[in-house]
Amino acid sequence: MSTPRQEPSGRRRLPPEERRRQLVAIGLQELAARPIHALSVDRVAEIAGISRGLLFRYFPTKQDFYVAVVGAASRRLLRAATPDPDDPDPLRAVLQAFVSFVDRHGDNYQAFFHGGFGADPQIRAIHDSMRDTMVERVVTALGCDDAPRTRLRLRAWWALVESLAVDRFRDRDPSVEEIVDYAAGLLPAVLGDPDSLSDPVSGS
Repeated sequence: MSTPRQEPSGRRRLPPEERRRQLVAIGLQELAARPIHALSVDRVAEIAGISRGLLFRYFPTKQDFYVAVVGAASRRLLRAATPDPDDPDPLRAVLQAFVSFVDRHGDNYQAFFHGGFGADPQIRAIHDSMRDTMVERVVTALGCDDAPRTRLRLRAWWALVESLAVDRFRDRDPSVEEIVDYAAGLLPAVLGDPDSLSDPVSGS
């Protein structure tokens, strides 16, 4: 009769999903002190109290682990940018939360979505999903017509918001509040004339 394999001292056996969540959480904690390209799976495994080989049982490649960490960071951003139902200005709340998040995590945000990692199809899908969720929240905040051409304009506007947030992180000017004011102030012009763009679906 074989002897059950013992976990090394100090290591707690976790169900697979709990272990995956733990490893991703450690990855997020590590990103607070270093950019993603410097994120070491060896260090993550060491903090978790497991071997490098065991980490790769949960994430077959280093890129798979990075994708999981980026996905978790994106979900964290979306949670932070969820306006309170009672907020008197939900649009500003969404913008403020997003620009402030980029202001705190700009190096990694750029590396995630605008550097080498951004070329990965899974990372692009995370970025697209995050953008679409933010646009959905803007539509809800404004209570505007949710037509295809509205989404088209708001996706373009959101790309500008993102660019402004990233540039503000790099240059430290203007302030977060000025970026938020400027982005919000553009929306009347962005959405003003419902017939100025042909419907991207019908082409009419």
